[in-house]
Amino acid sequence: MTARYFDMALGDWNSSTSCAGPGLFLLNPEQAPSCSGLGNLLRHSEDQRLYCEGEEIILRLPVALLEEDARFGTVARVSHLIVQHDSPERLVIIAEDALLATLQQDWLGSLQQNARGDLLQRILLNIIYSHERVARVLVDRLQELRMALKTAMGNRELREIVVLNRDLGELVIALRETGLILRDALRATPGDASTYPLLDAALREQRRMEDVVNLVYERYLTVTNAYNGIIQNNAHTVMKVMTVWLALLMMPIAFIMPFHMMTILPLEHWHYLWFGLLAYVFGATLMFAIWARKHGFFAM
Repeated sequence: MTARYFDMALGDWNSSTSCAGPGLFLLNPEQAPSCSGLGNLLRHSEDQRLYCEGEEIILRLPVALLEEDARFGTVARVSHLIVQHDSPERLVIIAEDALLATLQQDWLGSLQQNARGDLLQRILLNIIYSHERVARVLVDRLQELRMALKTAMGNRELREIVVLNRDLGELVIALRETGLILRDALRATPGDASTYPLLDAALREQRRMEDVVNLVYERYLTVTNAYNGIIQNNAHTVMKVMTVWLALLMMPIAFIMPFHMMTILPLEHWHYLWFGLLAYVFGATLMFAIWARKHGFFAM
């Protein structure tokens, strides 16, 4: 199986059967065992998120992605990317095909304009930025669902809001995990190593992005909790109205039930009693419908 290799001299992507030598290599987990040394790297990274020794550094970092779900629409998914950097001239990235395609098209589209020593920093920064980009897309989607709930309180919108709130929480956790890994990597890297300033810059940017994502998440939780409180208050008001309405309907029911027990009732001789009871029921219903419309119950 061949790996995707970026030729810095030609400025283009090629296929390579070997992962040895300098350059940038992109592989999926199925291709890694076919390259010498990468099979052990893959097994090692599954058990350990960080490995540092001298100039070599191996990181297993969470990356945020967007995907379309048939049931819940736009949702977030956290994948993992393995980075091996043993010299300024060589970088190996192992990830799923969907993430590699994104790397190849978007993240690394202008590699010919960058020095090789910037590859590690470029990858780390884009991993960090992926969480912020996905968080903003989810917040925009959540705002659309909140606006939809103002006109139609449907179960579909509520389910999607629950899923997106969960995804936002997972993004915050994944970004904090990235910060912990980078902090441990910085501590394990010698101060005179070439990767030390790159890791230090990435960690500072991670802290800034974590503050941004936390602010977005906390702000949205505040708005969502306030909106949920409004929904609950409206639901309580509706229940109060329904309770009074049912209590009023109990009066004609109290007249109707004795007819089945052959009980003599007042006004029994009046031929229009049934019409009066029906008029009472429909009148009470119409009265509450007008009141509910006036107070905006049908516009929730």
